[in-house]
Amino acid sequence: MEQFDERLRDMARREAACTPEGFDGRLREALDGLPPRAKQRRGLGALRGALAAAAACLLLAGTALAASPGLREALAEALGGFAPYAQEQEDKAYVIDGIEFKVKSVLADDFTVRAYVEARDVDGDIFDKIDDLTIPTRVIGGVDVPTVSQWLAADATESWSVLAECLSYDAASRTALLAVSTWKLMPEDFTGAAVEVLAMNSYLTGDYEEVWKNQRGITIPVEVKPVESTVLDQNAALVSGLDAEEARLSPLGLTLTFQDYEVRRTALEGTRIRVALADGTAVEAVQEGRCGVFLPPYDQNSRRVMVWNFQEPVEAEQIQSVTVIDREGGQRTFPVALP
Repeated sequence: MEQFDERLRDMARREAACTPEGFDGRLREALDGLPPRAKQRRGLGALRGALAAAAACLLLAGTALAASPGLREALAEALGGFAPYAQEQEDKAYVIDGIEFKVKSVLADDFTVRAYVEARDVDGDIFDKIDDLTIPTRVIGGVDVPTVSQWLAADATESWSVLAECLSYDAASRTALLAVSTWKLMPEDFTGAAVEVLAMNSYLTGDYEEVWKNQRGITIPVEVKPVESTVLDQNAALVSGLDAEEARLSPLGLTLTFQDYEVRRTALEGTRIRVALADGTAVEAVQEGRCGVFLPPYDQNSRRVMVWNFQEPVEAEQIQSVTVIDREGGQRTFPVALP
């Protein structure tokens, strides 16, 4: 936990950001690489149609309701069709330096973990100091999960991407709905996983100001049950066509693993993914995270992963093709045939 906190702070100090001058806290690092992993096949047992809708209603009608009707709607909208895949939390409140936090739901697969968190301004004078809590970079945090130690040599370095953002704010209850995410190689055992909201920032005065800080680095324990993934190896058109080593498809998104060659990764920077489904519909995904494990001399021994998260849940067996759309609008389409 301390290592995660230290690295989170270090990323905030070191990383340049495309935000107003003077702010150096952007936490979405250009992180890369993943060690080789045995190829495996794992099917998806996804819920569909009425069953999915019923599960979503049950989840949102349970004890883990947001503090206001507006935030209940925001949580329902944020989860959308992903509600059946989310792990509902115990709804325990943690007051940290004047803000009360409650983790509502957690989504995860092999490389993505995302927690939906309520943050209520108990003292009533913290959120008023922030120009707009929904502006990116106003909240700093991540989800700390155990390191996959069996993949790390003594001289290896693991990296990950993190992002905390405010999805909605209800002024009447002084409560915000946060999405706190981490992209990294996930462990099989999530014991010890926890959400950490580290700080909140503002430019209300025109200058950067840290208006709230988690002084003691208090974390919020969470239960994580990742959905299963389907693995495609180099025999798949999608993998070989993008010069990758492996692709993983889960209801949450697509991940591609590469050797540590810049030309392979940078060609996909800023791209979008569109998957065509058997029923004739299509679902898009945006590139959100990067992660990796680096082994000296940081070449063929290193692996890096790029992550695209779907806007709606997708069952791997329903995917007919994947289209990669670059920043200029160019497209490449690859058929998908599951092994």
